[in-house]
Amino acid sequence: MAFYHTTPLRFKCTQCSQCCYGGKYAYVRTNPKEIERIIDYMGIDSECFKNDYLVKLVDHGYGIRMKRNLSQTLTKKKGHCILLNKEGKCSVYPVRPTQCRTYPFWPEILISEDKWNKEGVRCEGINQGDVIEIDDIEEQKQRSINADIVINE
Repeated sequence: MAFYHTTPLRFKCTQCSQCCYGGKYAYVRTNPKEIERIIDYMGIDSECFKNDYLVKLVDHGYGIRMKRNLSQTLTKKKGHCILLNKEGKCSVYPVRPTQCRTYPFWPEILISEDKWNKEGVRCEGINQGDVIEIDDIEEQKQRSINADIVINE
């Protein structure tokens, strides 16, 4: 039985954007439907969006680029989602991809209470707010699996 069946989980997104900073992966996985919603929301030309914001993935599809400046590249520090605005907030929050919508209810984070609490060091919304119902956690977890999500560690 998963730990969150006996330990209530709390989460409230504060839009702090810490989940928008990546690690070993250089993209946020997305799909064609999500790409179209983002393009419509931004009011940008689809070819321009593809060239400026997306990276072609080896396995299939596209991901949204993670951006690094020269200093981050040289020091091997984490980059951030290219869709963050100058204030460090998501510029497409209402139409963000499934990977973003389902965070922090990813299988890699829900594997143990220890992993959940360690993710809480990065995300100020973990262990805050209302208790999330088990069915809601399972639904988000399944959506993340169905979206073929890869965690940004």
